[in-house]
Amino acid sequence: MNSNRENRPLLKNSFKLDMKSRVLLRPLKLQDIKHVMKWINDPDVVKNFQNFKGFTKKEELKFLTKLIKSKSDFVFSVFRLSDGDYIGQCSINQINHQNKLGRFSVFITKENWGRGYAEEAIKLLISRAFNEIKLHKIWGVCWATNKKAWHIYQKLGFKKEGLLKDEYYWRGRYHDLIRMAVVKK
Repeated sequence: MNSNRENRPLLKNSFKLDMKSRVLLRPLKLQDIKHVMKWINDPDVVKNFQNFKGFTKKEELKFLTKLIKSKSDFVFSVFRLSDGDYIGQCSINQINHQNKLGRFSVFITKENWGRGYAEEAIKLLISRAFNEIKLHKIWGVCWATNKKAWHIYQKLGFKKEGLLKDEYYWRGRYHDLIRMAVVKK
């Protein structure tokens, strides 16, 4: 293990939960920038970024380098198993190793929305977080108006911890977010 990651668990190069899984998670690599740049500036995909302003390739490379070196972030590229195509990113961020918790996120490319890939990626991410990273709790947020996402999160075991009133300002108005979490059983 290199010195930049001495407190990080050694992760397998790729991870698939079972034979039914249609996606594969692979730890983020700098060469994934070519994929990330295809969605990182799409406001519909990244509307959950609180300070979205658009990103240059240089800015994004700097950010990805920081994430790869981080001891409190694990970021994965998501690939479709049937053809190996890149379909998104998912991550556990803001990891607090003492309290064994972290914040999850998932981004699926717009052309792959509605196909169940986010749900499968989150299942794999939960498994990694609990079994490899050894977390006890994973938390996240979703727009209170995003009923489809909230339904999927509930299906995966997430419970509502609270409603964050007027948490994000986007397109000229404030939006509420649901804070949710799943705890290792």
